[in-house]
Amino acid sequence: MIRIAHLSDVHFGAHRPERLDGLMADIIEAAPDAVAVSGDLTQNARVLEFEAAAAFLRALPAPTVVVPGNHDIPRLDLRARFMEPRARWRHHLGAETEPTLLLDGPTNGSTSPGDATPQRSAPNGVALLGLDTVRRAQWHLDWSAGGISAGQRLRLAARLAMIGDRLPVLVAHHPLRNPPEMARTRMLPHGHRALRAMLRAAGVRVVLCGHLHQAAVLRDGSPAMVIAASGISHRVPEAANGWNLLHIDAGQITVERRGFRRGRWGAVGSDVLP
Repeated sequence: MIRIAHLSDVHFGAHRPERLDGLMADIIEAAPDAVAVSGDLTQNARVLEFEAAAAFLRALPAPTVVVPGNHDIPRLDLRARFMEPRARWRHHLGAETEPTLLLDGPTNGSTSPGDATPQRSAPNGVALLGLDTVRRAQWHLDWSAGGISAGQRLRLAARLAMIGDRLPVLVAHHPLRNPPEMARTRMLPHGHRALRAMLRAAGVRVVLCGHLHQAAVLRDGSPAMVIAASGISHRVPEAANGWNLLHIDAGQITVERRGFRRGRWGAVGSDVLP
């Protein structure tokens, strides 16, 4: 079995510091094989916020796949937003915004992308593939919405072709579809239908995402959307904090939802993906 911790929307700079140690302890106790963080590690992409995010990522107990969210590029500094939107991300968190992490079965451990070949079989293996859906500007007023270019789809298809027999799991900040109760929330304005078709053809069954500050598992349609609650942010006061723990065993995917309830972290529900 492979366990993947899925976090999103931690929002350092708009977070509840009193819940940070408990969240980290809960993740460590779960003993994940990898951690996927689907964006919005910061509130305003400030240096101090990125420093806090970098310290948080270093403390995690497993290899990570981390992608930016719309709050991780400057909102208030327009020169930086348009000229070098990911400069602070790359300086503090690493050069890659679309990372790949390959996890083999229990006997083999993890590998780097260069070790994969299309012929290699890896029972129970998983490939985590990050996708950067953040856009610096759009042709509408809601610049928090994301987008996907044709070039990104081509690059992602090439990466999917190199993962061998592993189960592909996509990590992106923006959901490719929304829960029914948030149907009016703006989705990716372009590219999401073509991306979903390409993911289905490549055998991608699940996308790990965030952005909505509301935990949801959308099993209807393909691929399934696993949306994480905000990790420890107070940006949406009525939204409960939480994270997800995926259990992947011989192709079966169970999503355990964990949350902060009654002063402690614990399991609050689970879903089995088709």
